[in-house]
Amino acid sequence: MKKNSLVLALFVLAHSAIHGAEVNQWEVFETSFTSTKRYANPFTDLDVSVVFQHEDQQWTVPAFWRGGEKWSVRFAPPVLGEYQYRIEATDKSNPDLNRGGQSLRAIPYQGKNPLLKHGFVGVSGDRRHFEHADGTPFFWLGDTWWKGLCKRLTWEGFQELTADRKTKGFSVVQMVCGPYPDEGWFDPRLENEGGMPYTTKEYTLVNPAYFDYADRRFQHMIESGIAPAIVGCWGRSDCNSLEAIGVEGVKRHWRYLVARYSAYPVFWILAGEIPVESKWGQSPWGDVAKYLRQIDPYHHPVTCHTGQGRRGAAGDEMVIDFDMMGGNHDEKVAISAATLSILTSARDVTPPMPVLVGETCYEGPHATGVRRCPAAHLLDKYAEQSGRPYLWRGRNLALWGGRKSGSFRSIRRASI
Repeated sequence: MKKNSLVLALFVLAHSAIHGAEVNQWEVFETSFTSTKRYANPFTDLDVSVVFQHEDQQWTVPAFWRGGEKWSVRFAPPVLGEYQYRIEATDKSNPDLNRGGQSLRAIPYQGKNPLLKHGFVGVSGDRRHFEHADGTPFFWLGDTWWKGLCKRLTWEGFQELTADRKTKGFSVVQMVCGPYPDEGWFDPRLENEGGMPYTTKEYTLVNPAYFDYADRRFQHMIESGIAPAIVGCWGRSDCNSLEAIGVEGVKRHWRYLVARYSAYPVFWILAGEIPVESKWGQSPWGDVAKYLRQIDPYHHPVTCHTGQGRRGAAGDEMVIDFDMMGGNHDEKVAISAATLSILTSARDVTPPMPVLVGETCYEGPHATGVRRCPAAHLLDKYAEQSGRPYLWRGRNLALWGGRKSGSFRSIRRASI
């Protein structure tokens, strides 16, 4: 038995929860409950939450619909000691989803996984870098597998890629969990082993099986010491999730992501390629960001994927915790003075926050360019997000083979 297996831990804890589980601090406690009352569409007909109480501290955690009449909740206790928890639903007439009297006890984590040993990652007190809950610094060295949840990257390939990135010291991988850029809404290439994430364009009918298989990949990354940076949507004009789904639909999707993954050591990326003014709340995406921050019981760091940094004007209401901006897809431009000035200007504005490059050298990267970009940015005191493995569209011939095949070919390890 693997000592630090999150998958096994979830199984054990889910089956012992009703008896008063004992769970390690920062590890996932999961329990489920069944409603005898039936709903036409449980995903949209009601919201269910679980309130965890430790002394005078309280965490309200969204629960997620698991299929049928079953709901589940995941909770990672941030502090040691005894907890009581109760279930609450917007349908107050349902006694199965409005009850209390449950308990658990959090004990010290004894493993070696830094994501669990030191606690969730947040922004430091000086607002300039990342650190774990216990104050241990966290260095963001990120990789990009936008479409790493689809079955074009096989489970075996996913494990191989994760092992490779762990060996090379990567600490973060950003992946889209929801509508992809480039593919259409129901393009078969979006599917994973469980099918499509949703079965309607408006995201009113969720497919829990898709997210069950996404769970397996996220859990494996975390077991390997790599934190997921989960991208909820995309906002480019030709694949604008907000226009297609609507603000309420995107919020509902984000509630489902928070319910399933906020108990994991994650970062949130609101959406990819959205207007830069979203960072200070001046677009419909800003409303989604405020909602995300409101419902996440752990307040994981939030950002969004844009080309430019925040402007720092007086009166701006920032809805992000760290500033992510694109470098450039062309390696020569990516290390130019003009591109680096985007970073320096973002670091100089207020309020202060960590600044990192979220996308650089994505098209036709060469080993020298991929090395030079992080070096240039790090010398300027910024973190780096590489696009080297290029799980963007699966078309980089050097790594993945042609797009026509519909699948990613065997991985060739990049020497970075």
